[in-house]
Amino acid sequence: MCGLCGMLQLNGAPVDQGLLRRMTAVLSHRGPDDEGFLVENGLGLGFRRLSIIDLPGGRQPMSNEDQTVTVVFNGEIYNFVELRADLKQQGHVFRTSSDTEVIVHGFEAWGDDVVHHLNGMFAFAVWDRRRQKLLLARDRLGIKPLFYTRKSDTLAFASEIKSLLLLPGFDPAVSDGGVFEYFSHHFIPGSGTIYQNIQKLTPGELLTVADGEVKTRKYWRPAVTSDPERTLEDWCRELRQRLREAVRLQLVADVPLGVFLSGGLDSSAVTAAMAGLGAKEIRTFSVGFEAPKYDETRFAQLVSQHLGTVHETFRITAEATDLLPKLLWHLDEPLADATIIPTYLLSKATRRQVTVALSGEGGDELFGGYTHYQGMQLNRWLSVLPLWCRRTLAATARHLPTWGSPRLGYLEHRLERIAATSLLPLFEGYTRKVAFFSPEAQQRLFSPDFQRRIADLPYLQHFWAVPQAYPDLDPIAQANLADLSVFLPDSLLVKVDRMSMACSLEVRVPLLDHTLVEFALSIPMDLKVSGMHTKHLLREAVAPWLPQAIVNRPKRGFNPPVEFWLQHHLVDYAREYHLMETLAATGYFNLATVQEMAEAHIQGRRDFSRQIWALLVFAIWWRRVRGRGEWQP
Repeated sequence: MCGLCGMLQLNGAPVDQGLLRRMTAVLSHRGPDDEGFLVENGLGLGFRRLSIIDLPGGRQPMSNEDQTVTVVFNGEIYNFVELRADLKQQGHVFRTSSDTEVIVHGFEAWGDDVVHHLNGMFAFAVWDRRRQKLLLARDRLGIKPLFYTRKSDTLAFASEIKSLLLLPGFDPAVSDGGVFEYFSHHFIPGSGTIYQNIQKLTPGELLTVADGEVKTRKYWRPAVTSDPERTLEDWCRELRQRLREAVRLQLVADVPLGVFLSGGLDSSAVTAAMAGLGAKEIRTFSVGFEAPKYDETRFAQLVSQHLGTVHETFRITAEATDLLPKLLWHLDEPLADATIIPTYLLSKATRRQVTVALSGEGGDELFGGYTHYQGMQLNRWLSVLPLWCRRTLAATARHLPTWGSPRLGYLEHRLERIAATSLLPLFEGYTRKVAFFSPEAQQRLFSPDFQRRIADLPYLQHFWAVPQAYPDLDPIAQANLADLSVFLPDSLLVKVDRMSMACSLEVRVPLLDHTLVEFALSIPMDLKVSGMHTKHLLREAVAPWLPQAIVNRPKRGFNPPVEFWLQHHLVDYAREYHLMETLAATGYFNLATVQEMAEAHIQGRRDFSRQIWALLVFAIWWRRVRGRGEWQP
């Protein structure tokens, strides 16, 4: 796992080597072991290395024998042994045992189509010296990041935005669209970012620069397919085989390796597959919270004992929120997922023991694990009731007494949301469940001036692109695909990449092996969500591997006690981070609405923890991170 950056002067002007070194140095957390540079004819490439495979021989930038093809690469190619054998048969000569070199010779053999041959997580740049062509590529699922900016005759790119902020004269103007998307999703989806002048390659996308022309194109998209009918046991047998194969491929490393084990089904399945492959002394790691109802470390311990792993548990408290400014600098953009804190702390503690960790990301998106699918099933059943009856339920749910109890306030909010979304078509109801601020809430939250500026922007357009592309798909399957293509790459994988790389830890996600993903997209939706049972097929498949207490556990997610933290510390946080003053300075918000939400939450009348967290994160990002390439405490 590494960090890369570079620039191409389309007019052939020389590259500022000092600037390239500063852009590379700011990525040193991604690669503390080594650095490398290439500067020539208007091109500059910078690289920071975290050594994982072929420790002495994998230095980058890496070139072919005659120096006509050069690569900088972040990630891992898991099928590099097979590719190297194939390329050797074609006459290519390898000088290292590094997976990077298969990209070099693969580009020689297949050109841009090299991406179709790669099984892995990757973001890379290839410089074709003969044709004076630059190729940028990102892996199919968006596990590894790559950002770019174009100004006049300069195209610059980097693994993280902070590197691009160092460009001389760069205008770090905040994007109205980025702010709007953040307060719709809690993250910024698609090719845009929080900055007007920075874009990101989307999952499965290429960017080429040749003859002064910059082009992007998709080489892979998730597609729902249908296999011939088969029995449940046949599905389970193939799923187990594919899980084992995905994990087997990702165990290759020349450094110590462990597993993030939460005790949930996904990470437990990955650990069980690893154990079933005969891995010796598996090291597993989990994190716990001080609020008992959020602490699930006992389940991780149960799995560890069942599989015989060497397990370590780390605990965190509300004081961990003091890390927020630095973590948001690592993220570059606001991301209102409070699990950035435990993910960072787990990564930091794990890095003391191992250099690579496997994780269970992707299981909910592939196998139907989210509770909002249960909500959609409830809405489907409620739809048989007359409209007047559903309206009455929705109105009643809004006025249930909570008697100042945060728990009752939370339950009332859930009931109100289910009743309210029962009035809508199923997919629209799903979008309301996953959104942070509804259009109606945004009208109250945003200032009149900002509302005018974003009036023409479509709400949740990236989610809505799925039913537009698959109009005949069942709405729950549409929601599942939207989670896979939008939420996973632009929220979950962003969090995992930035928080782990902040600690120089490589995290691999075997459930996102693209062949396993393509298989999962062929599984009928009623085998994923059966009635109110989520992950039905996955549970059945891994039942022989795990204790029944784990297989039958309801979905809980990796959730820190945000509402607990906010109710006990909100006033302190707001004062320390100048919340109201900062929100006022942005010009985006109606402060009276923010004050009303905070008071209702503190008094236990409503659970606004997600919304208040999103505002707090944005205020800290605005005040402490915005426009800063290098960290300033």
